[in-house]
Amino acid sequence: MTEIGYNDNVAVAGRKFHIQTASNTRKGNVRCEVFEEGRLITTHEIEFERRKKSSDDSLENRIKQIVSSVHKETINEIELMFRIAEKVKKLKHAPSNIKLGLIFQRNNLIKDAIEQFETALSIDPKSAEALNGLALCHIKLGNYTKAIQTLRQALKLGIAYADIYNNLGLTYLYEKQYAKALTNLQEALHINPQYLEAHYNLAILYLESTLYDKTADQLPPASIRIERAQQQLKKLYDTGNKGMRAIESRLTALIQKEDIEKAVQVLVENRNKVFPEEVLSLIGMDFYLKLMYGGKGLNDDIIRQFEVRLNKAVEDHPDYADLWNNLGIVHLIQCRNLFLQALTEFDKALQINPSFDKALKNKKLVENDGKEFLILLRAILR
Repeated sequence: MTEIGYNDNVAVAGRKFHIQTASNTRKGNVRCEVFEEGRLITTHEIEFERRKKSSDDSLENRIKQIVSSVHKETINEIELMFRIAEKVKKLKHAPSNIKLGLIFQRNNLIKDAIEQFETALSIDPKSAEALNGLALCHIKLGNYTKAIQTLRQALKLGIAYADIYNNLGLTYLYEKQYAKALTNLQEALHINPQYLEAHYNLAILYLESTLYDKTADQLPPASIRIERAQQQLKKLYDTGNKGMRAIESRLTALIQKEDIEKAVQVLVENRNKVFPEEVLSLIGMDFYLKLMYGGKGLNDDIIRQFEVRLNKAVEDHPDYADLWNNLGIVHLIQCRNLFLQALTEFDKALQINPSFDKALKNKKLVENDGKEFLILLRAILR
């Protein structure tokens, strides 16, 4: 079967992007790549069922629809992201800059992300989210010294969140400063014992440190570190995380064979599968920005798509509080839409029968009580 592909150039906000999307029937996926000035910015893949379904006109038509949909959605996302950035620029609303920064960061537009986080900090210098986001940008760029300075700045401001300690520990881990990494990761788990990513980072630390720092005075003996790494991994297996289950048998075998270097490599390479970025509340970031600044593009169908994505993410990762919070917000938006629809329907009833007392009473009740609901919704979304 001939593979299906699309190529398009997108000019937005004085920038030029090239998007190419193509199917790979042998692998059973669609891959979309975004380039800027010849440099690959980001990629994402969508898997599809390679067998023909009874409801399909043909497998080729189904794949063509998937490729076309992924391609168009990617173009729309890029255009909307920069249109929203123009709107946010005119405001002084740090939460919007932070959320937009996280979206830019997800798309590997790191300079744009840094600009958003720095703008947020100019509005709110004590914003933990902005400092954390800025530090993550420096980590992605390999600027570990700047990342450490930014995270320590947060701690000096009294922002002692588990995320801050985890990312500080991760940065020290990248620097191979294992004792400092251990102190910060343990502090993250002291604040939040269920912090799965901190357990994951701690497992890497215990294993990797035996390769590069076997006799460290500030760490347990190498054999004890291996045991502690296994304890951290067991905690992760026991959560039922799909990504961890997929690598459990492989990791167990590697550690038993004392192939620690390969075990560390498996953990590093699978981090995004165990903790996919979409799970880290980015679905909610998309939703928030499109709701607040996307204009009329956020219709009921798109809201329903967000609900489906969040329900799937919650099913796969039930221990993420952010996901449940964002799902609650989506349901509140759906309530708002139904509320407005109800008002329209009461009005329609009164147009047909102006003396319909029950409809008039219902309309007044909804208008009066609904004001408080709308005020509540605005407060939640601020």
